[in-house]
Amino acid sequence: MTTLAVRPEVPEAEELPERTLTVFTARVVETEGLFARVAVQLNPYDVRELRLCFETGTLRAVVEGDGFHAERVAARLNKIIGVLDVTHS
Repeated sequence: MTTLAVRPEVPEAEELPERTLTVFTARVVETEGLFARVAVQLNPYDVRELRLCFETGTLRAVVEGDGFHAERVAARLNKIIGVLDVTHS
């Protein structure tokens, strides 16, 4: 007997509005307590992703929305001990 999985038809969903995302990356040289320090600096923003890669020593923060100045956020991140060379796109 053969069982065939059939995917149910999904009605057309309403089109979602396009979201504005700003991605910040930085070189990281110190990691003890880093997430706590980053969370304090990014508190008023809509952070969707916060990722730390120990292999490459990099931090990635994705912030949603367009009602803020990315340069100010980058400057805040640059003030954190252990975070260097913040860029955004």
